[in-house]
Amino acid sequence: MRTVTRALVGGLLAASLAVVAGCSAAPRSEPEAVADTHVAVPTEQAAPQGALGTPADPVRVAVVGDSLTAGGGRMLSWGLTPDTWISYAKGDGVDYVGGWAKGGTTVQEQAAHVRPISDVDVLVLMAGTNDVRLHIGFAEAAASYDSIVSTIHAKHVIVGAIPPYDRDPRAAAVYEQQLRRYVATKGWDFVDPWGFARDGLRYRAGISVDGIHPVTAGYQRLGENYRAAILRVVSTPVAG
Repeated sequence: MRTVTRALVGGLLAASLAVVAGCSAAPRSEPEAVADTHVAVPTEQAAPQGALGTPADPVRVAVVGDSLTAGGGRMLSWGLTPDTWISYAKGDGVDYVGGWAKGGTTVQEQAAHVRPISDVDVLVLMAGTNDVRLHIGFAEAAASYDSIVSTIHAKHVIVGAIPPYDRDPRAAAVYEQQLRRYVATKGWDFVDPWGFARDGLRYRAGISVDGIHPVTAGYQRLGENYRAAILRVVSTPVAG
């Protein structure tokens, strides 16, 4: 267990913005303005004095996913880019400590490649779009979520909702409903950071150019929303 230095720290700076990536290579584009509506995570607030999630005692965050996490049709291990959402969630009390993500991968492939990381406070796992694309049902994918969580062995687990998937919106909605129920049975945190992007089962106009990946301003919002969720879960006592 690492030595924790508690310090009095005033407040957290809001996260920066941007990133575009997804299950397969995502086109870069300059977006229309993203409306601030239907965000499904709480607004970031100043951390209590001495709390985890300050520059003196940062939250250690690992991420696992597909191109929506890696930054297009690439590997997360190639480095963070303006198209990687964690670029805008990290800093000022949130440390990115690694993980595994690759464009085009299913949750089964992610489970096969992810490796342990020591002393992780929060795992953010966002997967499922490629399972929907390849007609892999959630029942077949569920065990891979368990495997990833067991491998990283974080103190807190955030499972992110998949974004709108305009190529088969109803299949994506079914998968997400089953994922949400499964996460509840496991005691993990389910977070939908995509409220700003949704128009029913599809992307809102101006948020995506391909119906799979958001434009850069959408990834800005994604990073902000995950940062708020990360800081929220570390302020919640771990059950048991």
